Amino acid sequence: MRLEHIAALLQALYKKPESNKKRRDIALILIAFFGAFRRSELVAITYADINWEPEGIAITLPQPKTDQEAKGMTRSIPFGKQSFCPILALKQWLDSATIISGPIFRSINRWDQISDQPLKPGSVNHILKALGAECGFDFISDLSSHSFRRGLSTSAAREKVDFALIKKQGGWKSDGTVWEYIEEGHQFSENASSILINKMDSLLTEKNEKF
Repeated sequence: MRLEHIAALLQALYKKPESNKKRRDIALILIAFFGAFRRSELVAITYADINWEPEGIAITLPQPKTDQEAKGMTRSIPFGKQSFCPILALKQWLDSATIISGPIFRSINRWDQISDQPLKPGSVNHILKALGAECGFDFISDLSSHSFRRGLSTSAAREKVDFALIKKQGGWKSDGTVWEYIEEGHQFSENASSILINKMDSLLTEKNEKF
């Protein structure tokens, strides 16, 4: 997913009537994307894992999937503008749901009642696909929670974010995996054909001007 897809998801949510599910889903999408979390990591975050800092939040993952030595890992997410700030969205959700301990992303029933239990990993996919369908995305079948991690890395690559920063935010151990995402993000901006296409355009423009 590109940044514009995240923006579309948020706009669809902003239009909905106020509800616990709306506030949870806004916070979930922003934290999942900007934290580049796996779905198992996302639903495992507890209130105690969050460190509130002046610049944003630092979320400590006790034992990520790739951490064989159980050292843990921290993902830092800075404040953003009020209209799409991950930190403010998370705080609004936690405050409205009066969550001060336990899992932060919880299941919600059809009557908008909040459970004490965390979301199941598979529910993240269902939430994303349902919102994607509302937005009219033509790649619903390809959408999954992994789209957040892949989207963060490729979007960052398009904005020329440094390799080391992309790797750090996603917690990737393999340089090869990160380079694959960066190459995907640059597939059009750093493309041999784009230079030739621009050259062809200038040649055709010259010919038209002569006639």
